[in-house]
Amino acid sequence: MQVNIIMQRENENTIASAISNCLERNAKKAYFFIGNFKETGYKIIEEDLIDIKTKLYFVIGIDKKTTTRSMLEGLLTYTDNVYYYSNNNINEFVSNICIFEYTDEAYMYVSTSNMSESGIQTDLSLYTKIVYNLKDKDDKQLYKSQIKELLKVVEIDGFNKLDKDKINKLVEDKEIFSTRQYNHSVMSISELLGKKSKKEEDRQKPPVEESDDILNKNVEIPKVDLSDISIDIDIPEEEKNQSDKKEELDIDYKEENIELPKEQDQVATTKAEENKLEQEKNEEQNIEDEEEILAPEGIDLNQTLDINDILFSKADLKLDITKEKTPKKTRKKEVLPEDQDELLKVKKLNLNNVSNLIFELPNKNSKEPNSIRVPNYIKTMIPEFFGLDDAQNEEINGTIYKAKNIDLEIVDAKNNIKLDDKNAKITYKPRQSYLTFISEKLNNIMYNENDIIRIIKLSENIYHMEIIDKNMQEYKVWSKLCNQTFRASSKKFGMM
Repeated sequence: MQVNIIMQRENENTIASAISNCLERNAKKAYFFIGNFKETGYKIIEEDLIDIKTKLYFVIGIDKKTTTRSMLEGLLTYTDNVYYYSNNNINEFVSNICIFEYTDEAYMYVSTSNMSESGIQTDLSLYTKIVYNLKDKDDKQLYKSQIKELLKVVEIDGFNKLDKDKINKLVEDKEIFSTRQYNHSVMSISELLGKKSKKEEDRQKPPVEESDDILNKNVEIPKVDLSDISIDIDIPEEEKNQSDKKEELDIDYKEENIELPKEQDQVATTKAEENKLEQEKNEEQNIEDEEEILAPEGIDLNQTLDINDILFSKADLKLDITKEKTPKKTRKKEVLPEDQDELLKVKKLNLNNVSNLIFELPNKNSKEPNSIRVPNYIKTMIPEFFGLDDAQNEEINGTIYKAKNIDLEIVDAKNNIKLDDKNAKITYKPRQSYLTFISEKLNNIMYNENDIIRIIKLSENIYHMEIIDKNMQEYKVWSKLCNQTFRASSKKFGMM
């Protein structure tokens, strides 16, 4: 048996990486004795629980402040062996022990930290790593006896096996966090004094009987004299002429003595009218074919943007577009007013061709000022954008990551700062919930929550990154393109 004491400090030698490495090696069994199991800690290790054959045991403490229904339901999707103890009482279950058993060895990690994001990643923390050699008879016997003692914990009064019905009961009894526990029925002061509430009095009042025949009631209808009111309406000249012509036609047909043309003259007139209509139709078609739409330089309106699937369901962009309109007889150039919006039509996005990723930023992480995180499911959605198939294994702060070296150009649009980094990286770890753009130049770029970042892929290993402050005029345009919401976050993103 080997015993080591390890120091965790800001993503170095973390408990989270130790758990991840053990689960990646497909342990036969894994035991988690966690007194304070927070959802942020569960989200970190959940990525490593997917599609593994390890037999899992969870013995956890719950409370109404931090334990969520979604976390408990999530645990049941990976194993039936979940036991809980209510920490809402005076006595609490306090523990943080993780054990991973293999054929020839077993690892035990004992820590005083909570199972939270900071507790297993960034906090300054000491934890103990114990390695048992199961080939050795004494080590094997000692390991089995300790596991047996730990599993006796679930036999103590107060521990229960978790299932879906128990989760519903915990919510009803307000043993775990639920928004329902904040809905209260508060009595009014009059009700506390024994008086009936207005609603109750209204309920006890007999219904008002209405007359069966409402139309027969004598209702005086006010009259309005419109004789002195004049209404001025501006009617375009064309409509006036058309109205006059229509009136003339009506008058002509109302006259009593109308001489109809002879049959031959009538046939000739009909043919002439048909020829004239055909000619006008051809002229209109030719005019429509000749119509052109003049757009600002760099925009080809014949090639609609591939942005509909993002992700941009219907993007209404305000553009200054000059159109050349052609009426039936006279062609005139007309400039659309500035306050008139043009609809930029879009078609289905080909995710393999995405070259722009746009999203709202969280507050800058003071513990990782040199990094920008992107959720892992975005990488799965547009793998060609990141191009991580050729990423190589690289050790960073004691942990093995997949890393791709890139050239990164960073622009702070607000402060007019432009920085180039030839040694930037895109890194990720299997089963991790995010990938990271890492650049030391990001230390010099300041941004705030909900500022927008545009990441543009210029070539296979060259990227452009632009930070757009939310107080800038340009922000309004790019925020319209962010209409999809990240999972478990109110921040939005888009692609094009």
